[in-house]
Amino acid sequence: MEQHNDAAPKTKKEKQAKIAKVMREFKAGTLKGSDKKPITNYKQAVAIALSEAGMSMPKKDASEEYMRAFIRQVLQEEEAMEEEETMDESAGEKRCKAYLSAVKKNSKK
Repeated sequence: MEQHNDAAPKTKKEKQAKIAKVMREFKAGTLKGSDKKPITNYKQAVAIALSEAGMSMPKKDASEEYMRAFIRQVLQEEEAMEEEETMDESAGEKRCKAYLSAVKKNSKK
């Protein structure tokens, strides 16, 4: 295995050549990971090839994504609770009015 260059290729052709070179190393069994053990997983080899070519996707911050989802969920639950409270108040008001009207009718008799 050749020593890999830290600088990422700049042109499309250089990137393609780098990916092809790394994948040939994988196929030959000479591609090694950072722990100096041979890479046997195809997807890991592709990830290494893309990384060395400077084409890998940056990782998403899982904690930030989790917090956004959590906040969204809490806000939705609060909205649902507010809707239930307004529904309960209107239902209670209806019952109260119905009771008062029934009491008025009974008191008139």
